[in-house]
Amino acid sequence: MFNRFLNRFRGSNAAVRPTNTDNIEVVNHDGNDEDEENKHQWDRPIEFVLSLISNSVGLGNVWRFPYLAAQSGGGAFLIPYFILYFLIGAPLYFMELALGQFTSRGPATGFVLGRGWQGVGIAMIINSILGTLYYNVLIAWALFYFVLSFRSKLLWSDCGNWWNTDRCFVPGNANNFFSENGTTWNCTQEQYYNLSQYDCRQINLTGRVAATEEFFYRLLLNKSSSFDDFGVPGTYMSVLLLAAWLIICLCIIRGVQSSGKVAYFTAIFPYIVLLVLIIFTSTLDGAGDGIKYYLIPRWELIGNFKIWQAAASQVFFSLSLSFGSLIAYSAANKFNNNFYRQMCIVVSCDCFTGVFAGFAVFATIGFLAKSLGAPVDEYAKASGPGLAFITYPEALSKMPASPFFSIIFFLMLLALGLGSQFASTDVPITALMEFFPRYANKRYLLVIISCIIFYIISLPFACPGGIYLFELFQEYTANISLVFIGFFEVVTVAYIYGFDRFMDDVSMMLGKRAAEYYLFITWCITAPLLTLILTITNLLNSQPLIDQAGAGFEEYEYPTWSTVLGWFIFAFCILPVPLVFIISYIKQYRKLSAERLTNTTSNGSVGDRSDASSQRPLYLEALRLNNSPAETWGPRRRNDQKGRYAHLKSEATNNQIRVEDVSSKRSSILENKNNAVIPTTNPAFDASSIYTDTNENEH
Repeated sequence: MFNRFLNRFRGSNAAVRPTNTDNIEVVNHDGNDEDEENKHQWDRPIEFVLSLISNSVGLGNVWRFPYLAAQSGGGAFLIPYFILYFLIGAPLYFMELALGQFTSRGPATGFVLGRGWQGVGIAMIINSILGTLYYNVLIAWALFYFVLSFRSKLLWSDCGNWWNTDRCFVPGNANNFFSENGTTWNCTQEQYYNLSQYDCRQINLTGRVAATEEFFYRLLLNKSSSFDDFGVPGTYMSVLLLAAWLIICLCIIRGVQSSGKVAYFTAIFPYIVLLVLIIFTSTLDGAGDGIKYYLIPRWELIGNFKIWQAAASQVFFSLSLSFGSLIAYSAANKFNNNFYRQMCIVVSCDCFTGVFAGFAVFATIGFLAKSLGAPVDEYAKASGPGLAFITYPEALSKMPASPFFSIIFFLMLLALGLGSQFASTDVPITALMEFFPRYANKRYLLVIISCIIFYIISLPFACPGGIYLFELFQEYTANISLVFIGFFEVVTVAYIYGFDRFMDDVSMMLGKRAAEYYLFITWCITAPLLTLILTITNLLNSQPLIDQAGAGFEEYEYPTWSTVLGWFIFAFCILPVPLVFIISYIKQYRKLSAERLTNTTSNGSVGDRSDASSQRPLYLEALRLNNSPAETWGPRRRNDQKGRYAHLKSEATNNQIRVEDVSSKRSSILENKNNAVIPTTNPAFDASSIYTDTNENEH
């Protein structure tokens, strides 16, 4: 019944056309139209590479990497990061590219290599949607700074604005204070005695807050004091989120053809800006202290599992693993595209960029810590997820022609964020097109509807308490769930489907079993073992989130209900994996049970039981089938169905013949019953459902 309902929305594989009043011709379009197959393909391989770079080399490198490194001991973070990058990140990146390119399918249907493991792909889609919701908040923040950079003087460069408090100060401007009668003012003596031209305010030297921090937390976020004081969406953030989703909608509405062109800019431009920023920040007073903290590891922290967990989550987040975007992007490749070489280029760029951007952030952290008179490690740990939106603006405000460089920098942040967001948003769009092929030619409609829904759902992030929800999402959707899904992904491919069999598939595309020994060690040993250990230790050592005191806010421990909400989000992300497996197992069990009952009834006995499947217990045979590839597993495009997958092409031809036979029988019945002429187009006719029903009756 449910399949019949879905078939109302799915596109038909056949069309009915009258050749004359007596004969009906059924024309099957599945695989015959080369233009239709190549519709969602990259125009050039370079566009695919640049899109991968802009997808992986995103805000995760410029924003999240420095933030996690600051929270995890600086140099102590780099060692587990590089180790996990080599043992988990790179091999899983290869796996997702190979899976997408081989099947030409997105994550929704790409995991038919194991009947019961399609839930891994669905979990990726859910994770991608939730990650997309909170990731676009970062783009909204960058958009706010970008728009306000078009001023002769940057708003976050000084105090005295309506959102500033008496604790506001400008780092590096110690001579701009004037004290009289035990009271300190945020201006010079000359300015103090000329109040008609200057707005001097009394300041509090205890617990000072940088002007950039107050700009971010008080003006942009209007941050509340607790999660319980959530509030309603603010005007600034609501408009910014709307603008961000509008940009995303316009850029991906035509698919890879449009996003591939944008990638020329989003992939190359950020490196130029980062280089300029690093050169300047290295000249700031105290920059050396910050860079030392960044590069010199504190060896006593290496054994801390929290640092390894943070490094693992950054590897997955930075490379966009377990989001499904890599599978969706590579599905638009040609079958023999050399994705192995492209993977090496992209992974190297991604790893380099995160470390590269860290120099600019930690140089500025050293400068801010010295201005506050605080140790570098204390200031770094007290910085929240908005660290990049405090340190970068602070550095920009000190540069000559600061508005110009601010425009360039935040344009770069937008480019980085949009490059990753294109891929993440494309994942649910691709899934909808796979589930409902009827709307494959109306991609623009799916994109518009999806972006509208995503905007409405993301409005809670625009509330004063939205920053707490943001951190909750970051902890439970872009951390634990990514690693856990990665575990099931590598187990499904390397063990359920089989390492040797998958390498044969890789050989069909590349002409060789590329990096076979390295992939064997990582896929079969290190990746599943490390992801499992990291997941279990994360679950066992779970604690309520705590925001350290800083930026004018006291230390805050998240309420118990928020922790429960976080684990609910985590469970929601991974639920499809066991749920789909159980449902598929039950279906296989019932199907086998019915078949054996039919054989027993027709033969009058249990039968000869000559084959192994008949002799095996029912529950074990159902488990075997549940772990075996589906009949549709293999390359989707007919031109790629070669070798051991050549049967897919012949089966498609047989399906067409059966559809023609069944449809002609139905047409004859309708003619005899109604004695009416069949119309030119029958929109209710669904050839795929006819074939499915016939199959079910045969079984």
